[in-house]
This record gives sequence, structure tokens and C-alpha cells, in this order.
Amino acid sequence: MTKFFESEIVRFVIVGGVNTGLTQLLYMGLLFVMSYTASYTVSYVAGIFLSYWLNSRYVFRQPLQWSKALQFPLVYLAQYVLGVALLYVMIEWLGVHEMIAPLPVVALIVPVTFLMSRYIIKRPGKTPVGG
Repeated sequence: MTKFFESEIVRFVIVGGVNTGLTQLLYMGLLFVMSYTASYTVSYVAGIFLSYWLNSRYVFRQPLQWSKALQFPLVYLAQYVLGVALLYVMIEWLGVHEMIAPLPVVALIVPVTFLMSRYIIKRPGKTPVGG
């Protein structure tokens, strides 16, 4: 079982689930003190940086770096654009029902997100955060 967790992709999927759960809890907690749009925005942005931290430390086992943390939101931008494009193709061209289409989209996007995250986090960088 330990060998199973040595795989970066397995750790990436687990960290993604943890990140999703934590940002959902943050969103729900913020609803007590702010509007749903503000709560969503704060939790979404927090999720991007939490994802960077979790992926750097636990998935790819790399030190945190400011330059990479500032580039990491590009992963989410690319993920969104690719997701919308794939959703459009699935629904409009392939006739997949709009209630079902997000499932294969997520399955197709996870490997792309993994590779982009890995590229940003593992490529040689400059100075570690706090270093």
C-alpha cells in the first residue's frame, strides 16, 4: 500500500480531494459573514494557493517559491478554459447530455492539470519562500 502512495498522480488526486473539501468548508463557513459571491471568491482564491502549497509539499515534494506560487493560478485559468471548451464539444458536437458531460471533462482535465502543476512546481526556480 505504501508503494501506491509513492505515485505522484495518486497523491495529486488525493490532494485534489482534500483541497476541494477544505475550500468547500471555507465557503460554507464564510456564508455566515458574507454573501455567497464573496464567499465563493475568497474560497476559490484560497483554494488556488492551498493547492499550490499541498502540491508543492506533498505531491511533488518541492520547496515553496514565490515565483512559482504566483505562476500557479495559470493552471486554474488553463483548467477553466479547457473545461469550458471540452464541455462545449461534448454537449454541442457529441450530443452528451449536459448533466453527464462534466464527468468525462473532469476525467480528461485531471491529467492536463497534473502535468501543468508538475511543470510549474518542479522546474528549476530561484529562491525558496522564507529562504
